[in-house]
Amino acid sequence: MVTYVFEGGMKRVLVVGAGLQGLARAVHKHLAKNQVVILEKRERIGGRGTSQEVHGFQLEHGPHLLLKGGPLHKMVKKVSKVKPSLWPIRPQKIMIAGHGLLYPMNSPKELLSLKMGQDPIRDDALRLISGWGQDIPERRKALLKGKLCVVGEGWSGLVGRLASSLEEVGVPIQPSCEVTEVREDGVTLANGVRIPADEVIMATGKPKGKPVKVSTLDIVLDNKPLDGLHGIIKGEVAIIDLAAIHPLKSQGNSHLSCISLEGGIDAIEALLDERVSGWRSHILVKRANKSITLTDSEGGLADARM
Repeated sequence: MVTYVFEGGMKRVLVVGAGLQGLARAVHKHLAKNQVVILEKRERIGGRGTSQEVHGFQLEHGPHLLLKGGPLHKMVKKVSKVKPSLWPIRPQKIMIAGHGLLYPMNSPKELLSLKMGQDPIRDDALRLISGWGQDIPERRKALLKGKLCVVGEGWSGLVGRLASSLEEVGVPIQPSCEVTEVREDGVTLANGVRIPADEVIMATGKPKGKPVKVSTLDIVLDNKPLDGLHGIIKGEVAIIDLAAIHPLKSQGNSHLSCISLEGGIDAIEALLDERVSGWRSHILVKRANKSITLTDSEGGLADARM
């Protein structure tokens, strides 16, 4: 049985959930001079920020773009000695099927139309890439300024940085601890153990209100069919080649991270069939999520909820 000891004179804080939000909340509470313990019901930490290693390739839950200078980036820089390696996705390297480049630098007329708000197809495409369909002006602006980035170590690398920093300062992260009851004076675990606390923070990732679900597909190919493009968009489907954006991603291959807002995996595969001919015969690894929570009724994305 695990025994949790809290020092006298300090506020006792339990953080339930060891995903990005839980780890970040724990950092804030530790910096505020509290005694913090993190509980996670799964064996692995990270939540949707985890990755799966398949034949040496790291596959995540769909495309992740970090807002440079955003809450998560600032948090990681604050607690980590080494800055994360960030390379920006370039809108001038994203092709909208049947319409042209997302940011048409070589066409003054089309560029003016976009800036005047008279190109709804490109407006929708900017919303898709910057916020995965969510209207987030800060991220749209960041996309155009080269501040939406692929992280070389992946989302799981950021999780690892936060977890390591917490462990270094004595904040324990206890996996396989399922909380079944939250009380005024603490929590009760599934095994009956009661843990006292002055404050309990629930960071389990449970959606508030109606969840927004999407489908994702991640595949590594042994060729480079996009010829240097960072991505392809058609309607509500986006294909992003992480390897074309960041040199640490699947070197020598393509790492296509795809998302569909409404059409599911079938819509993603239809666009791959249309624009990435023969992709099925070049698959090295593959990971699909038929339905995964993107956000909820509060809106925003994971790297902003710190």
